[in-house]
Amino acid sequence: MSFLSGVKSKSRWTASGLRRACVATAMSIVASAAFAVVPTPVVQGPIPSDPSSPSRNYTFFATDLDLKARGYVEEEYFFSGTANTYDATFSGGIGARPTASPTANIVTAGNPYTTRMVVRRPAHPGKFNGVVVVEWINATSNYDVEALWFRAHEFFLRDGYTWVGISAQSGPITNPTLGLKQFSPARYASLDLTAAGKFPSGDPLGYDVFAQGVQAVRHAGVLGPLSKHVRKVVGAGVSQSAGRLSVLMNAIQTRDEPVMDAVLLYIGGERLRTDLNYPIIKLLSETEYTAPASANEIAVLQPDSDLLRTWSLAGASHSDWASFAVRYSLLRRDQPTAALRDNCLNPSRSRVPDRYVISAAIDWLSRWGDKKGHSGKLVSPPASPTIQLAGDGVTVVRDAYGNSLGGIRLAPFAVPVALDSGFNDLPPGAGGLCFLNGTHIPFDTATLNQLYPTRRAYLEPFTKAVFDNWRDGFVLEEDAKEMLAQAAVSLYGRKLECGPLCANFAQFPIQPSTQLLRDHTQFLYMSGDDPILLSLDAATHAVARGYTASLTSVKTAWFTQAVGWLQKYKTQIAGQLAKGRATTQQAALLTEYADVLIAELAKLGASAAVNTALDDRLDHDRDRDAWPGKR
Repeated sequence: MSFLSGVKSKSRWTASGLRRACVATAMSIVASAAFAVVPTPVVQGPIPSDPSSPSRNYTFFATDLDLKARGYVEEEYFFSGTANTYDATFSGGIGARPTASPTANIVTAGNPYTTRMVVRRPAHPGKFNGVVVVEWINATSNYDVEALWFRAHEFFLRDGYTWVGISAQSGPITNPTLGLKQFSPARYASLDLTAAGKFPSGDPLGYDVFAQGVQAVRHAGVLGPLSKHVRKVVGAGVSQSAGRLSVLMNAIQTRDEPVMDAVLLYIGGERLRTDLNYPIIKLLSETEYTAPASANEIAVLQPDSDLLRTWSLAGASHSDWASFAVRYSLLRRDQPTAALRDNCLNPSRSRVPDRYVISAAIDWLSRWGDKKGHSGKLVSPPASPTIQLAGDGVTVVRDAYGNSLGGIRLAPFAVPVALDSGFNDLPPGAGGLCFLNGTHIPFDTATLNQLYPTRRAYLEPFTKAVFDNWRDGFVLEEDAKEMLAQAAVSLYGRKLECGPLCANFAQFPIQPSTQLLRDHTQFLYMSGDDPILLSLDAATHAVARGYTASLTSVKTAWFTQAVGWLQKYKTQIAGQLAKGRATTQQAALLTEYADVLIAELAKLGASAAVNTALDDRLDHDRDRDAWPGKR
C-alpha cells in the first residue's frame, strides 16, 4: 500500500485534495517565514542611577523634572540580542525619500549588540492610561536627544502615558567627546551597536535593535507593575529618527509581525507604503516645506488614507524653542560643551508651540480605531490642510508679514504678533544647520498697535482661534486652556513698548529678557509654579511700562518694580529647591538668568532696594506715565 493510498483510505481525501492541502501547508510555511515574530532581547536592570555620583554613574539625561510629584518613576535598562543587517538603505538627512523602501532582504544575521532604553512611567497602574510611546532617540547631535520627550513631556505626565526611549544608533554611544562611553565610561562600557566593530558606520543594526526593544517593552517586564495593563504601543521618531523609523516600517516590518500598534513620524520620514495596516500620523513643520532637499518633504507628500494622515503645522520650525529651552540645565550638567544659543542670520526658533499638536496627534493615535460611544463608529483623526504652495509647487505662499498661508494654524500664529517661519539662514562664512531652526521676529510696536489697538481686539480673535484649534481636533482641551491663560497675561493690545529686556526672541545668552526667563520656567511645569509665573508676568509688564514711559523718573520706578519682582522670583525658586520641586542645576540656571536681568535693569537706572512695594495689577488702563501702584 502506498503512502498516498493509506492517506486516502483513512481520510477519504482525493489526490487533488491532498495537493491542495500540501499547497496550503506550503503557503502557511512561507507566510510564517515572511512574517516572523521579532525576538525579545535579554534585559538587564533597572540599572541603579545616582545623579550625585562623582563618576557619573547615572542615566544620561536623567530627567530633572519632578517625576515624583507627578506619580512617575524613571528607570534605565540595558538589553542585548542579535540583529540582522539588510539591503535597505537610509537616504540621509530626515529620510525624506519620495519613494517607499521595498521589503528588504537579510544580508547578515546573528550580529550581537547591547544597548539601552530609558523608561519613564507611572509608578502605579491606576495612573497608567494603557499607552506606551516608544521613541527612537535622535542621534543627529552625536549624543542622545530625547526629541519627542523634550517637546511633549507635560502631556505624557498629565495624561498617564508611559514613555520609552531607545538608543538605536552607535554615534551617541561611541562619539569620543559627546558619546555615552565618554560621559560615563564604567556605566556604559558594555554598550555596542557595531557588532564589535564589524559595522563601524551606517547603523545597519538599528532596525532590529529598535524592533526588539519594543518587544522588550511588551514582554520583558521593563514596565514593572504596568506590564499587564498595556493597551497600545505607539512608535515614534523625530527628524532623522523618523526617517529611520519609516525605513523600518516599509522595509523591515513588512517581513515580520509588526511590533507597533500605531506610529508618529514627526518632521521626517520617507513616503509610506499603502499596505501598512496600522494607524500613522506624519506631522510636518513649515521647515519641511522650505528646507534643502535633505530635509524637504514636498516631494514625499502623499494622499491620506484610512490609516494615514499627514498634518502640516504652519509657522513651526523643525528645531523648536520649547524642547531646546527645557534642556538647558541638563546640557550644563551632562553636555557642558553644548552651545545654549544658535548662530543664525535671523533670530531663531519659531515660537509656534508644536508641542500642542504633537500631543493631539499622539492622543488620536492612542484612540484611532476605537469605537466611539454607543454609535459604533470608529475614532479617526481629522485631515489637515496643507501649507499653501505657489504655482511652481515648491514656494511657500506668504502674507504681507511673511507668515505662511494654509496648514494647521495655531492661535499664536493665526492671530500673529511676530514673523514665525520654518526657514532661517547662516551668517556669512558660518556653518551649521540653521535652515532647520526657523525664525521668530516680533512685530514692532507700531504694527502691534495697528493690529490690536485694544485688548479686546487681540483677545477676541485669539479666543476664537483657540476654539477652532480645539474643535478641529488639533489641540487638546488642557493645551487650549494654557494658550488662553498665556494670552490673558500678554502685553498685546495694551499699547506698551516691549523693549529688549522684555521681548521674546533669540535665546537668553544673547538676548536676556523676562519673557525668555518665563519660558525657561514654564516649560519645566514645576508643581506650584503659578505664583512664580505671576512674578515673571509682573516683571515683564513692569519692564514694558518702563520702556513706554516718557518721564525718566517713571521709567526708573517701573524698572525698579521689575527688579523687585525678579528678586521675589529668586526667593520663590529657592523655595522650590528647598521643597525638592527644582534641582540644583535648574535653580542655579534660573537664578543666574534673573541676576543677569537685574544687572541689565540697573544699567537703565533701576534700584535694587529690597523693600520695593510690588504692584501686581496687570491691567491695561493706566496712563503712559502712571507710577506703580497708581491708576
